[in-house]
Amino acid sequence: MSTDHRWLDPPSPGDGERLATLSPDRWERANREMIAKILSEFAYEELLHPERVGEGGDGDGDTAGRTDGRTDTEHATFALALPDGARLEYTARHRAFGWWQADPASLRWSRHGRPAPLPDVGALVALAAPALGASPSTTAGAITEVANTLLSDVWQLARGRDVEELLDAPAAELEGEMRGHPWIVANKGRLGFDADDLARFAPEARRPVRLHWLAVGPDRADVRTVDGLGHHRVVQEQVGDAGWDALRRAAAAAGFDPDTAVYLPVHPWQWAHRVVPLHAADLAAGRMALLGTGAERYLPTQSIRTLVDADHPERRSLKLPLSILNTSVYRGLPRARTLAAPALTQWLLRLAGADPYLRETGLVMLGEEASVSVAHPAFEAVPDVPYQHTELLGAIWRAPVDPELDPGERALTMAALLHRDPAGRSFAARLVERSGLAVGDWVDRLHDVTLPPLLHVLYRFGLAFSPHAQNCLLGLRDDAPARLVVKDFVDDVMVSAVPVPELEDLPEPVRAVMGGGVEPMILTQWIQSGVLVCVHRYLAAILDDDLGFPERAFWASARRAVRAYQDRFTGVLDDRFALFDVDAPLFVKLCLNRVRLLERGYADGAERPVASAVGWVDNPLALDDVADDVTEGAA
Repeated sequence: MSTDHRWLDPPSPGDGERLATLSPDRWERANREMIAKILSEFAYEELLHPERVGEGGDGDGDTAGRTDGRTDTEHATFALALPDGARLEYTARHRAFGWWQADPASLRWSRHGRPAPLPDVGALVALAAPALGASPSTTAGAITEVANTLLSDVWQLARGRDVEELLDAPAAELEGEMRGHPWIVANKGRLGFDADDLARFAPEARRPVRLHWLAVGPDRADVRTVDGLGHHRVVQEQVGDAGWDALRRAAAAAGFDPDTAVYLPVHPWQWAHRVVPLHAADLAAGRMALLGTGAERYLPTQSIRTLVDADHPERRSLKLPLSILNTSVYRGLPRARTLAAPALTQWLLRLAGADPYLRETGLVMLGEEASVSVAHPAFEAVPDVPYQHTELLGAIWRAPVDPELDPGERALTMAALLHRDPAGRSFAARLVERSGLAVGDWVDRLHDVTLPPLLHVLYRFGLAFSPHAQNCLLGLRDDAPARLVVKDFVDDVMVSAVPVPELEDLPEPVRAVMGGGVEPMILTQWIQSGVLVCVHRYLAAILDDDLGFPERAFWASARRAVRAYQDRFTGVLDDRFALFDVDAPLFVKLCLNRVRLLERGYADGAERPVASAVGWVDNPLALDDVADDVTEGAA
């Protein structure tokens, strides 16, 4: 018998690199952290109802030397009973909004009363999701999403950089270090990507992407720009003079008039998986042609579909459709919003630019200055076709942040404030320490530069957008917050259904996609849930844990910022304060994980899923305790 095994080639370099990260210790850590996140966020959303079985626990309950009056009662032990005699016990710490944050190190698993090794998170989902009412299809989808997320989590534990290296890293590089949405459990589910795609296109891979360029006939592509900026000028500025000449020559060689052709960048994944098979008729008929792959190198940001030029950060960033399912939605480009983006940008920047207070705050809004959308005629002809099929091909050009910065100023994603490196060190804590400011002073500056401009846009103009950590940048001077930069606002912006004079001149293309607007309470939720719940509840916990800055002092600082703003505009915007009641004692608890698990599942639909609402939470911005705020300010 032959013993020649030369047919068995070794693993490819890419496979070898991925497999090398899957060590037992990293997997066990990532698995524990995800299970703890499930317990924390699912209990917050009232999906799980663990039983409180003891006070205190194994957390940092030692209060020796503390000066903030904290006691061990902030910790409690919980038990969650699961099918087949399974039981999960853990210690959690009480936080704002009635949130109990589980300690990964405290997880203890048992079956029929006997201690057992902690299961992989997929096995836990398989056991628990059906018991919650999830269908088999949804359970299978959830298992896949958590598996993909864990794979990326382990990769980041293996390859993530030390916080000290990140403090001065360029903004584009920092994007690739982020761990994903803090609230959504399967925050890197990326259904549609395989392992090779993750290694090529995910931000944590930190591999530049080169884009394909198409020529499309002007009768097939819809083009929009802000006034004074034509499509061809946008493309020329994106690729430089040499690239522009190359595109024009290639378009002419493909049979297009280079003076009228539409030039469209396409992500290589979208080209292979959606454009070639679904637009084959356009390619065959010459209505569309592949011109080649551009020389420019782009780095994907946290959203994956938004890319920045790695070598020329002063150029516009690109937002391109990617038909993968991630953090609840397919990451395409909604056609109506894409085409309305330049008009909305122009209108909103004119409003903000004319407002003295917003100029005073230094608020920067990175406008979406140009767009292209190519409809697929067959999908467009299907009534109520699932939305992913109408978002396949297009592009948005967004203004870059670098030209907006002053000398000595830099901008970083606000998600960095929630980041910990593989050793567990907090980016925000080190940033505060390096600034030389007292923690309370740094926090005051953070609230002063973020909350008032967001509130002013809401109160003055009756509109809001989703200002979560991926959609906002923080301008820093000497490592201290200096001003707020908002991006990606066009996709989410909504206006009040209650008429306000500032909305009377809304451009017709924008009014068409806005519809009749939404109730004022929904607008306030963009700030309450997008900032307070999605960003600040985690940052407050980090500063408490790492720097000993009490959470109640963090929220007292936020209330002072809101109070100072409202005091300044008392007698001017009183009716808006009542209409958009941001500081009401309670607000609706929006839920993100619940939508996927129990409501939408993985079914397609004509509309994007929206967050569900379950119950109410105490509002830390409620302006009802002035004396306590004064005390906290001195803490």
